[in-house]
Amino acid sequence: MREFYDQIFSQQNDCYSVVIEDDGKVAYAYLLKEEHIIGDVWLYNQAETPADPDWTDKESLPFLNGQEFVRDNITPILNVDEVRVEWTDDLEVGGVLLYIRDQFTAKLTINSKPGWSTNVTKDGPLARTISKDLETHY
Repeated sequence: MREFYDQIFSQQNDCYSVVIEDDGKVAYAYLLKEEHIIGDVWLYNQAETPADPDWTDKESLPFLNGQEFVRDNITPILNVDEVRVEWTDDLEVGGVLLYIRDQFTAKLTINSKPGWSTNVTKDGPLARTISKDLETHY
């Protein structure tokens, strides 16, 4: 299993950044203001997707998403060229749009915990669904 880490700063306001982290088990994106996480979203599992994840065991952080929520486990990110971040003018509403291999994958806004992912089938504690209308808009 491969690991990946990248931090992408906003060109409009460099106190904001997006961190994409895949620890070889699971991948998340985090919206930061300075060093504080102000939004997060699950992206994909690398480890086997559990049927019944234990989201109470803090030693299991970061948590894998469960089978009932996962639409797709995409191929893990291997290099920075596979990731693109688009910053909207209003981070509270439009947020940050994340693309993996040019496919719209996730959206984060200020205080979105969790944010939205195209890789989930229903809202859960790690990611919320994105409607098909919204998905095709991006």
